[in-house]
Amino acid sequence: MKRDRYDVLVVGGGPGGTPTAMALAAAGRQVLLVEKGEGLGGTCLFEGCIPSKILRESARRKRELEQAFDFGLCLPGGDLHTDWSAIQQRKRHILKRRSQGALHRAGQLPTLEIAFGTARFLDPRRAVVQSEGEGKEIGFDQAVIATGSVPFLPPIPGLDHPCVMDSESILGIDHIPERLVIIGGGPIGVELGQVFRVFGSKVTILEAAPHILGPVDRELAERLQQIMAGDGIGIVTGCRIDDIANTGGGVYVNIHDGDGSEQRHYADTVLVVTGRRPNVEGLGLENTAVTHGPHGIDVDATLQTREAGIHAVGDVIGQPMFAHWATAQGLALARHLLGQPIPFPTPETNTAVIFSQPEIGIAGLTEQQARDRGMEVNVARYDFSQDARAQIEGCDDGLLKIVYDRQSRKVVGVHALVAGAGELMGEAALAVRAGVPMEALAGSIHPHPTLTESFAQAVRAALAARQ
Repeated sequence: MKRDRYDVLVVGGGPGGTPTAMALAAAGRQVLLVEKGEGLGGTCLFEGCIPSKILRESARRKRELEQAFDFGLCLPGGDLHTDWSAIQQRKRHILKRRSQGALHRAGQLPTLEIAFGTARFLDPRRAVVQSEGEGKEIGFDQAVIATGSVPFLPPIPGLDHPCVMDSESILGIDHIPERLVIIGGGPIGVELGQVFRVFGSKVTILEAAPHILGPVDRELAERLQQIMAGDGIGIVTGCRIDDIANTGGGVYVNIHDGDGSEQRHYADTVLVVTGRRPNVEGLGLENTAVTHGPHGIDVDATLQTREAGIHAVGDVIGQPMFAHWATAQGLALARHLLGQPIPFPTPETNTAVIFSQPEIGIAGLTEQQARDRGMEVNVARYDFSQDARAQIEGCDDGLLKIVYDRQSRKVVGVHALVAGAGELMGEAALAVRAGVPMEALAGSIHPHPTLTESFAQAVRAALAARQ
């Protein structure tokens, strides 16, 4: 650290903190960015969305090769071998490349300094930064906390068994589990469950809620659950985990199912993905007026904490916990601190993709969420079984739902279950953010044959039905 005082201290170099720091430094602010890990990128890059998607991509390629016969192709010999060590090596290479790229871009900003270590607040305008084995006290005018989240582990007896892993450690596993039991049917559990099933694991997902993917549109989640069951993934919903019992070579996960009956599920590997909690430990927040609870640091509409001059973005302030959401918050906050305010992002216009097979794309409100807010809405639907592109690709089991306000006919939500749904979310995000009228979607010319035609097809059918 070259200075004793900075304009802005940013704690956390993930998808929230890094863009915030770079935007402020690009405007000439003296910024110190402190990151606990070995590189920039945070959980998303090193232990989350990027490494999991790298494994998923290998699984997707394997699935395509296994389905080659359906497309008139024959593989010589017919055998397909999975080289797990090569998959892990490819993952490490991509992560290193992306981390180095982020460091290079940050290094182009002369007013941005990066310290790999930890920061602890001494008071509202001072902190001690531990980096490279040394501690230094620095002062700052403003601070941004972007320390993300860590896996939440419920109090299940036996959770300390060596075969029990969380969402971060499973990504570095050195073998493909023979029997994998996943506790938690959220996005991570669903995505990794499908990945390891393709690689040959016998997978069982245990979920306490009545169905998987609780916040997702119920109809789409239930259809995906049926697809997963058809692929050989065991799914038990409405269950209670009693304990994890050591058998010597593995464990039994003992549960009570939705009917109250006892079940035992044997596993050599257990993955616990029951959510994440905001990471606030060791920050010295008790030396400030910053307050926090189980759902994260308390902030106002401008992301300022209860300590004037200290802000927070991303997972550390709670749901929704997405990398792109943290980035959107960070960039809006940077503009705010620079005196160039833009509207802060709101959950009503957030987007997300569940990288299942097929994918689920989410933009804005579901039908139920809209009605819970007192809105009167209708839903335009499109079944991808009739879609040319989906049929060509052999992935036509899917559904598009466009939620729109009954009075204004403006789009408030778009939800899709189809292979490639993530690629539809750009148009969906714009439609929701801008409140695009249904007539505008119907009149837009979409290229043929593409999945984007589904937007116009769904809207035209809905409008015609209301004439």
